[in-house]
Amino acid sequence: MDESVPEWLGRPHPLLVGKLRRLADDLADINHCADADAPSAAFNSWTLGKRVVPCLIGRPLGHPLISDGRPAFSSELFYFDPNRGIARTLSRWYRLGTRVEPGYWGERLRRAPYPLEETI
Repeated sequence: MDESVPEWLGRPHPLLVGKLRRLADDLADINHCADADAPSAAFNSWTLGKRVVPCLIGRPLGHPLISDGRPAFSSELFYFDPNRGIARTLSRWYRLGTRVEPGYWGERLRRAPYPLEETI
C-alpha cells in the first residue's frame, strides 16, 4: 500500500470518503432510496447485534463477497427500518428477511466451528 495515503478504519482515505459520501447521499434522500427497487443483497435470520457499533448478524444473501447463507455480521449500521424491511450499513443497503431473537445467534455461535465473516 502507498504509505502516502492514510488509512482510516482500515481503508485508504479516498475509499472511506467515497463510502461515507454514498452513505450520506442515501441518508439525505432516505424516502427515495427506501421506496426504490428492493436491494439485491439481503440479511436472513437477522437480529440486531452490537460490536463497538450497531450491526446486523445473520445470513447474507446476494452479497458480493460472502457466500449465500454463511453466518456473518455487517459493517456499521446507519439506518434501520424493520417496518419497511430495509437497513443501510456503511457498505450497502440490505432487505431484511426473517427476524430472529438475539439468543438464536448467541447459542449457534458458541457451538460454531467457524467464525462469523464480516460483510464489508
